[in-house]
This record gives sequence, C-alpha cells and structure tokens, in this order.
Amino acid sequence: MMKSLRTLTVALAAAALVPFASASAQDAAFGVGTKLVNLGIVTGPTGFGGGVEVGLLELAPNLTLGVGGTFAYQSQDVLGFNASTTWIVGNANVHYAIPSLPELDLFGGLSLGIARTSVETILGSDGSASTTVVGINLGGRYMFTPKLGGFAQLGLADAPELFLGVSIKF
Repeated sequence: MMKSLRTLTVALAAAALVPFASASAQDAAFGVGTKLVNLGIVTGPTGFGGGVEVGLLELAPNLTLGVGGTFAYQSQDVLGFNASTTWIVGNANVHYAIPSLPELDLFGGLSLGIARTSVETILGSDGSASTTVVGINLGGRYMFTPKLGGFAQLGLADAPELFLGVSIKF
C-alpha cells in the first residue's frame, strides 16, 4: 500500500510540472477551453487529492460549465484502528466569473463516483466496502499568475469535504 501511495505521489508531482510547458490564452480564471490540474491536501483527518477540470460550455455571460474528475485519499489511526478511504469521482461545476475580478473563480457543482473504505485493526481483522457517493461542493480559486492559483473547496457528502491546494492551468 505504501509503495503504491509513493508511486501516486510521484505521478501527481510529475503531472504538476507538465502544464508549465504550454501557454494559455485565457484571461479569466476559468472559461470555455480552460484546463486545470488541482493538487492539494484533504482535511479531516489527513490526506491528499488531485483532479482535473475542463471548461466545456458557456451557459450564460460569466457562467461556464466545467467537467472533470477528482481522486482523494484519507487515512486515520485511532485506538488501534486504521481506516482509509479512497474516492474516485466525476464532477460537473458551474463557474462564475466576476468581470471586475478576472483572477477570481467561484464555483459550485455535483459529484458522482465511488468511495472505497478499508479498516484494519491491531488484532489482524480487517474489512472493506465500496459505496456510491453523490455530493455537492462550493469553492473558490484565485489565480496569482496566468498559470498558477490557489483554491479551497467545501463538499457535502463529497470527496473530499475540505480540499485546499494549488491549481495549475495548462
């Protein structure tokens, strides 16, 4: 398990460097054709996550539909129990651009996917289960440069519940 986590971490770090090889002509933080990679930490208790999103359709002036996917992993050790959850979800978000603040991207949307939870005890017993998850999220992103920004996302029954990190536009 630890070897696969290290491999995933290296792959996410490599993916973070790829966007810097290409340029973006987008002025707004998010619009049709925008491609983002999000990397960050997942709180409650500890974890990490990553995702991608693409601006797909202009719904109205200053409103863009984005679609993508998110992977998140959380782990917790409590009183001899080790519980971990892995999420793989697809998401659709509506992004709102404030014309006077083009660096700011406010978004909200829905997620649908699978969560796999595993529990191990010090006594050697363990178990796991997969469930379908449907969630909602709200968030914001601020682009510090044309390619690099920070984001915060809150989710309800979503993967993850609190996701903080960097966004890289390519």
